[in-house]
Amino acid sequence: MSAIEASREAGSAARASAALDASARRAGQPQDAQKSRGLPPATAVVKCPEPEQVAFDGLKTAREAAANATRSFDERLKARSDALASRLSAAFAEKGIPIDDPISVRIESGSIVSDSPYKKKIEKLFRDDPDLAKEFESVASLKAMQAAQKALELYNEAKKSARSKDEQAAAYARYTTHMLDIQTLSGVMTLKDGALSSAAEDDMGVMSGATPAATSDPRGEVLKRYGSILRAGA
Repeated sequence: MSAIEASREAGSAARASAALDASARRAGQPQDAQKSRGLPPATAVVKCPEPEQVAFDGLKTAREAAANATRSFDERLKARSDALASRLSAAFAEKGIPIDDPISVRIESGSIVSDSPYKKKIEKLFRDDPDLAKEFESVASLKAMQAAQKALELYNEAKKSARSKDEQAAAYARYTTHMLDIQTLSGVMTLKDGALSSAAEDDMGVMSGATPAATSDPRGEVLKRYGSILRAGA
């Protein structure tokens, strides 16, 4: 190799080395700047390979399912009821149905009906959206089941505290009447202030004393609110 060629190669190597050094300094500048400001070095975003990402997503889903399983029935039902209330509020607003006043909707002969001034719009909404109608029926049924369970608990307490067969018979008669009311009211729900309430759970609240009644006759209070529905179902 001639002296000229050797000199050229040395110059090329020196230029390449200088370029690498400059690139390294530029790459280090953000982290050096962060260090000078007392901040941790920037963390690179690393995307998991597809199989690992699938496994990660599966683990996340499993954890969410486990967390949901630990929630009580009441908590899960409330979450589902709240989601349906939000869905109904949005659907009513889209159809021009105001929700400033309570809107009662009920299941009647397999269809969802309402006595609201916007009856036709509401009933058409449920006819056109079978999934919404199905969720309404499911939530109403679960709320009625919840009310029935609490009614049974009240009956068992009354039966235990009964001092005679007559008192036991009276407790059973009250329980039977209450269960029939719950069954009749099971398909009735009201959207009010962005939340859904069930006539069955409302009845349960009045009869159990959880909801203060206006009079000393809880049954009379229930009839005042839902008498037309209860009489129609008798």
